[in-house]
Amino acid sequence: MLISTRSRYALRALARMARILQEGDRTPVSLSLLSDREQVSVRYLEQIFGLLRSSGLVKGKRGPGGGYVLGREPGEITLFDVVDVLETDFLPATCMIGETSCSPDGEKKGVHCSLEEVCVTRPLWMTLRDMYYSYMKDRTLQDLVDGRVQRD
Repeated sequence: MLISTRSRYALRALARMARILQEGDRTPVSLSLLSDREQVSVRYLEQIFGLLRSSGLVKGKRGPGGGYVLGREPGEITLFDVVDVLETDFLPATCMIGETSCSPDGEKKGVHCSLEEVCVTRPLWMTLRDMYYSYMKDRTLQDLVDGRVQRD
């Protein structure tokens, strides 16, 4: 359950963008500004923001004075919304995605795990999955901006 740099950088850049927009500057935020402030290459941000734009989390404006704005208010964008766009199969075990299992026959797509009903670790993976979903869906970009996402 490793979160990629793509998701980490996206959350940082979106939080920075939200702060800039909240400070009263409603003009689109350029990727070069975000690159400078967050020390992430413009090229990598272009890839990330392309995915975020496709999902509607950000809107882009071309030309002079162009850049990006949030597609919704920061309090309406959950952390899950962002990570879900950028990660695939972000679960602690392959059996959680229903395509493979950790048993020897698990390498074959579509093979149902024969140990699913008796696996002693599956409840652990399901609990971690549920905790992740709950935590990420209950916190928003605004919570990040306001410093309300703290270690418990």
